[in-house]
Amino acid sequence: MRKLLIFTACALVFSACLRNTGSHGNSDRTEERSRKEILKIAEKYASDNLSDAKKNVNENGIIILSDASKAYVIDPSKIFLGPIDRDTVNDAIVTLYPFRGNYEVTSEHLVIIYTDGKPMLIRTIESDMRIISIEDGIITAEVPEHSRNSPLFDCPSCREVVKYRFINGELVKED
Repeated sequence: MRKLLIFTACALVFSACLRNTGSHGNSDRTEERSRKEILKIAEKYASDNLSDAKKNVNENGIIILSDASKAYVIDPSKIFLGPIDRDTVNDAIVTLYPFRGNYEVTSEHLVIIYTDGKPMLIRTIESDMRIISIEDGIITAEVPEHSRNSPLFDCPSCREVVKYRFINGELVKED
């Protein structure tokens, strides 16, 4: 009888561990699916802004969509997930790097909010900021202190870390 109780207890603990591992695996699959959906939105946005877009994917998974005069570079590792609006569902910001000819122009950040379980492009923000993270509705970004036409624009020590909230379609700086 005692062996049966020990066996039953071990079986329950083991099955609970398997269930937890399984749900974590589902979470990973859900995040992977979200990233794919977000990537499709980013590719569509870039394609819609090009005439006769051609797609190229390099060995690192970086996507380049281009036409005769303009190109967009989409790095899947630059998709940041986290709750942006007031719910607890992970939304996303993906950065696109546009080029005119051989010159990079101001980055575009696509703000994608999940509404009724579907990702929707809510806003595009042109900015040279670099997204660091999204946590609890706070978007942390590194922002250059000088404009693009300043010789100090690329100065590594001339950047500040700023926290924003996305309120009514605008990035609002946190105090």
